[in-house]
Amino acid sequence: MKILMAIDYYRPNVSGLTLYVEHLAEGLVRRGHEVRVLTNQHLPELPRRSVENGVTIVRAPVALRAGKALLAPAIVPRALEELPRSDVLHLHAPAANAIPLTFLAAAQRVPIVITYHCDLQPPPSRGQSLLRVLARASQDFALDRADRVITYTEDYARHTHSLFDRLEKVGWILPPVEDPPKTGRTADEVRARYGIRGGPVILFLGRFAEEKGLPVLLTAFADIRRRHPAAVLLLAGATRVAGETVWERVEPLTRDPASGVLAPGIVPPAEIADLFAVSNVLVLPSINSTESFGLVQVEAMLSGVPVVASNLPGVRQPARMTGMGEIAPIGDAEGLARAILLVLDAPERYRRPAAQIRATFPFEGTLDGYEAVYRSVAGAGH
Repeated sequence: MKILMAIDYYRPNVSGLTLYVEHLAEGLVRRGHEVRVLTNQHLPELPRRSVENGVTIVRAPVALRAGKALLAPAIVPRALEELPRSDVLHLHAPAANAIPLTFLAAAQRVPIVITYHCDLQPPPSRGQSLLRVLARASQDFALDRADRVITYTEDYARHTHSLFDRLEKVGWILPPVEDPPKTGRTADEVRARYGIRGGPVILFLGRFAEEKGLPVLLTAFADIRRRHPAAVLLLAGATRVAGETVWERVEPLTRDPASGVLAPGIVPPAEIADLFAVSNVLVLPSINSTESFGLVQVEAMLSGVPVVASNLPGVRQPARMTGMGEIAPIGDAEGLARAILLVLDAPERYRRPAAQIRATFPFEGTLDGYEAVYRSVAGAGH
């Protein structure tokens, strides 16, 4: 099939969403499908058109930026070129260009599949209320015109208003998670590389944003250190995020060797396995529905690392499905500390063979699911 995917950011941008689309697109190419990704030229040095690992990437130049939101009117002529030779438009939401892309696809009778990755909740600030209203209207416009809507889990679908209101067209497919590649470094080499002294090591992977629950984790870590004075909190990810002040609270701790807090910044996906190799538990303390699953949980489990995740719809599913972790109350530092300590005190209780985790989250099963969706909409009389 000829699949046109649309997403606001693609490689070399690194996020759970972009990795999801990259893994899915490349997996489908390996199965013989033609996949093109229509996206924004978020860095001026990126080519307007390129082929990477078999996937054709078509980029539209950006005219205006508002935080992470990108305005690229040139996406419209690019879409008009690509849609006529596509069997399906696969839009990855939230997407700033949802209205023009789904309008054009519907006008040309190209079937529309939307993967609803998460809710969009801009950080509270001047003008963000209007942005939230516009984002919701754009999202609803696209969802109403979609032939099928996919999200990660039934749990998330049934607890998200935009999905529950359209449940007759919503399905759920587990995300495509690949095994983190090994670098060959020893644990001692990794500890030296990141300046890790002491343990146990509590790992966080993600943006330094309020919604990720980092302030809650910092408070919980203080409680954990009363039981484990040499514990280390390893915070990996983008430290400076537009509109966020989390880094301002974390940075003083990273300058204090006695705090146990380390923040190495963004770690390339090819080196994530190093972090798992020296960590005792991965924590996902997110506080709202901008987190719908947390692919990094499955990556950690495949590497033998148990998890602690917030009791959010979808986010709690990996631990529920595998037994390889604990679920903590949302935004509750004391409850989060208790859950982390349960894992640290009895790690053997949470260990599962990697083969069992892979069987629960089969990469090829994800590709099978999307192929079935594409076939169903393409054969529905468009």
